[in-house]
Amino acid sequence: MDNGSYFIPRERLHAFMNPAAMNNQEGLTIYWETDPDIARRVLPPPLEFAMPGQALVYAYVVNIREPTFAPWYMEGGIGLMSRYGETAGIYFLNLQVSGPGAPMGMASGREFSGLPKKPCERIVVERNDDWARAFIERKGRRIFDIEVKLGAYNDPLMELFYKDVGPGSRQRGACLLFKYEPGQGPNGQTTFPKMSLVNYDSANDYQSWEPGCIETLQMEPSLDDPWAELRVVRPLGAGYGILSNPVLGVSTLAEFEGEEADNLFSYLFTGRWDRSTLCSGHQRYGQY
Repeated sequence: MDNGSYFIPRERLHAFMNPAAMNNQEGLTIYWETDPDIARRVLPPPLEFAMPGQALVYAYVVNIREPTFAPWYMEGGIGLMSRYGETAGIYFLNLQVSGPGAPMGMASGREFSGLPKKPCERIVVERNDDWARAFIERKGRRIFDIEVKLGAYNDPLMELFYKDVGPGSRQRGACLLFKYEPGQGPNGQTTFPKMSLVNYDSANDYQSWEPGCIETLQMEPSLDDPWAELRVVRPLGAGYGILSNPVLGVSTLAEFEGEEADNLFSYLFTGRWDRSTLCSGHQRYGQY
């Protein structure tokens, strides 16, 4: 095998993330209603609920079989259906990745778009006839575990979300994400003097879609990955799909500076970083 180099001619880099797409991904998309007081506490102040008075959670767990920028990898995410002005989309609190392509999936998502991604130990998606199951494990905890019976949704609201979805259809969607620039305060603390709210514009091109009823959904409490904070008040339903997810563009919706920007980091930290970055009491191995 040829050795690589830390210098690559610029013309060779024209193909870098061009195109960027998560093709032929397969798995579950899940919706439920959560406690609006909890959802409002974790939703950054510039954003509002997409549907006034309703705190709707969007989650997914998929096998991304043919990404254009990496080998296959597994991914799961959790977010709130939100709005900034006239732009509605998913505000992602956290995404988890595992598998051979996970490092590039995490790096590209965080650096280009501000997606709050973390690496985890294990993600499983399985399908047997009309039953589907998925779970995510990180740091020894099963932060998400769902079982779905395919055939019908839990709630009629899902019919509105997916009334035109089927083989050959395209569903356009937005993700509302924050990107930041770090700085340093007078006492050495990390500050965030600038923040940008961006619209991550993408599409879902469906090969198949099957409605599903949430039979069980469990989330183990976790200090670093608190998916369980968005507890299930009312299950809405799920769907099992095979689809491709091309990125259409990333654009800036708003910019924040100074104290307003710095205060937003309280909402962004846990989706991107572990508590180990805040403390000195860590486990150590070996002889000292």
